Amino acid sequence: MSKICFIANLFPSEKDPSFGSFVGKNYEQLKSQGNDIVSKVVIDYRASGMDKLRCYLRFIGRGIRAIAKRDYDYIYFHYLTYSTLCLLPFLLVNRPRYVVNIHGDDLVGDTPIHKVMGSTSKLVLKYSAAVIVPSSFFKATLLELHPWYDKDKIIVSPSGGVDFSLFKPEAVAPKSGFTLGYVSRVDEGKGWQELLEALAILKRSRPEILEGFKLKMFGTGAQVDALNTQIEALELTSLVTYFGALKPQELANKYCEMDAFIFPTHRESFGLVAVEALACGTPVLASNISPVNEVVLDGKNGLLFEVKNANAIAASITNILTMKKQDFAMLCAHTRESVKHYNATQVAKQLEQELKKRLST
Repeated sequence: MSKICFIANLFPSEKDPSFGSFVGKNYEQLKSQGNDIVSKVVIDYRASGMDKLRCYLRFIGRGIRAIAKRDYDYIYFHYLTYSTLCLLPFLLVNRPRYVVNIHGDDLVGDTPIHKVMGSTSKLVLKYSAAVIVPSSFFKATLLELHPWYDKDKIIVSPSGGVDFSLFKPEAVAPKSGFTLGYVSRVDEGKGWQELLEALAILKRSRPEILEGFKLKMFGTGAQVDALNTQIEALELTSLVTYFGALKPQELANKYCEMDAFIFPTHRESFGLVAVEALACGTPVLASNISPVNEVVLDGKNGLLFEVKNANAIAASITNILTMKKQDFAMLCAHTRESVKHYNATQVAKQLEQELKKRLST
């Protein structure tokens, strides 16, 4: 058992249950392994403007105080950039032991704010006892950006895995038509624009295959207003319904209600939602990018399409809608089995073992 100081700038709450849901799951997994969380410093809701600035100032102050206590065996940071701001004063003298769980944009984000916030990443990585990344692809990316980093310190752990007792196939009421589902943030880089454009293409060119078709979209983000505007501008209100965010415990039922799940993301560090859908027995249509194409296997548990290509998305949707029943049944039959190695219990146990190795040296 270890004493852990847990610091994360995103964490779920009753107010905002989808904010950092993976971080909340990882926190519970650390506790379930017998660890003692002696300090928990988190931001548990989305803020903007001056409220966001005040929120981060409080967060950094609380983080500095928690680190200064030295009542822990190590610090577990979620997010390489923002969360580690409170660590910087301690890096020159009497450095604490810490590990960093990297999510994605905190390593490869290319916006101006990502570049500014990432200016201290090299220093933070230099003195870390270990780094957790969500995929082998991201391990390679980390070493490409920082080739000096000790590869033996890198732990690959797939975003906490999936609770197979929650995400599982369930019988749903018989329905007519075809339901395609989208579960993701509504933000830049998630591909929602191309998805809507693809449906507009099909509405013009193949309206007959959209008889009884529905796209149900779940999630929240900075571009929700733009999403709703685009749905109306493309005259897709009869085909597309946006429902907003879901609580994690509501997701499994929604995946089971879908005939297929679509994941048109431009970039991804892992692709947890694709694993969740597959665990529920729902085939996935996804961008053909690493590491998503390590989860979605073209023609076996889903279909892959060219990233950022509305025509390719339209062709993939056409394929699934016009597929022979036996071929569609084969896709469904391979879904859950193909992701069994992402079982959350197994993933949590492996992460704990890997952390012990790195922290015992």
